[in-house]
Amino acid sequence: MRGWLILLSGLVLWAGHFFLLYGIGEFWGEGLAPRIAVALLTLAALGIAAAIFLKLWRAAPVDGHERWRRQSTLGGLLLGGVAILWQALPALLSQ
Repeated sequence: MRGWLILLSGLVLWAGHFFLLYGIGEFWGEGLAPRIAVALLTLAALGIAAAIFLKLWRAAPVDGHERWRRQSTLGGLLLGGVAILWQALPALLSQ
């Protein structure tokens, strides 16, 4: 189970960020407080993704499967990070 969580960590972070942003938008509406919450949530999600990325980047794979899992996870984290930032932009750039 741990292997799957690591492999899908970028996509899990992206999904969690999406649902929390949806909740903020649905229940808080518009204003300064929701924008601050979105900014903090986005920074936290990107920070977690960066921490996992750096930990895996420094790890030395021992065989072909580990190398594949590491590369797939790093790609998923990059994709998730871009998606997290993209999701937050409308709330952060709106007036």
